[in-house]
Amino acid sequence: MTARVVVVGSINVDHTIALERFPRPGETLLASSLSHSVGGKGANQAVAAAKSGATVAMVGVLGDDPEGDTALHALQQAGVDGRSVRRASGVPTGSAWISVASGDNTILVVSGANHQWTGIEPSLQQDDIVLAQLEIPLPVVEAVAAAAGMFVLNAAPSQHLSDELLGHCDVLIVNEHELAEVSGLGASDTADPAAVVAASHALVKRGVTAVATTLGEQGAILCTADETFQVRAPVVEVVDSTGAGDAFCGVFAAQLAAGASISEALRFAVTAGSVSVQSATAQGSYADLAMLPSLVHRTPQVSTLFEQ
Repeated sequence: MTARVVVVGSINVDHTIALERFPRPGETLLASSLSHSVGGKGANQAVAAAKSGATVAMVGVLGDDPEGDTALHALQQAGVDGRSVRRASGVPTGSAWISVASGDNTILVVSGANHQWTGIEPSLQQDDIVLAQLEIPLPVVEAVAAAAGMFVLNAAPSQHLSDELLGHCDVLIVNEHELAEVSGLGASDTADPAAVVAASHALVKRGVTAVATTLGEQGAILCTADETFQVRAPVVEVVDSTGAGDAFCGVFAAQLAAGASISEALRFAVTAGSVSVQSATAQGSYADLAMLPSLVHRTPQVSTLFEQ
């Protein structure tokens, strides 16, 4: 029986500005367009999981404002159960300001209601795959991690994490920059596979069961105490990388909920990320995730780098 994915995290309204290039400090540029969509790492990951076929429930906080109405409606339209999304009065819905140029992006986040979690206690089932990020208060993440049967943490935006929290992580998902900060190994070249493996094993020694590191065009590497896997990304044309990491996380959790092995979940997640970057906006790029089973064959097979 397929388990449920419960996403505990942020919900934002995204304001995306398209540019030919990013401005230098003090410089004014004319943007080519401005668009609005629903985002936030939590909401993005919930939608990605749902679009790939999982049963998904969202736990989060929205403002009691029109933006909150829009965000909740978008989640429900995507097939996400929003009954555990609370509305906070007197606080605006979270927002993100995204600049996109040449397929890359910069993001500024105003947390708003995403930090209004007092009194919220998610109702979890033992077989739930619980997925969280770090755009909500850390004590909330720590409490959910302790209560979850299986806990997946996307450590973004990165910050110092206690050994107690890491010990609850069945899977920790990071990019190379987050890996460097969370592992405490600093600004080493974590785009190099050997450095990724070393930093991942440092986190495994602190209690993490598996560390999955996304590496953009290089795909992703997953390390456990016993094995190290790599999946390379298929070659695609990058239109907008916004939300690609969230697609990876949501689909990874969805595959675990469906009973896939972590190596197969890694392959599906890398494929999801490559699908996401081919369209504009985060959730707007997830429509094709329903086609993942037919697309995953284009992604290189899982390779074992080495076994301990």
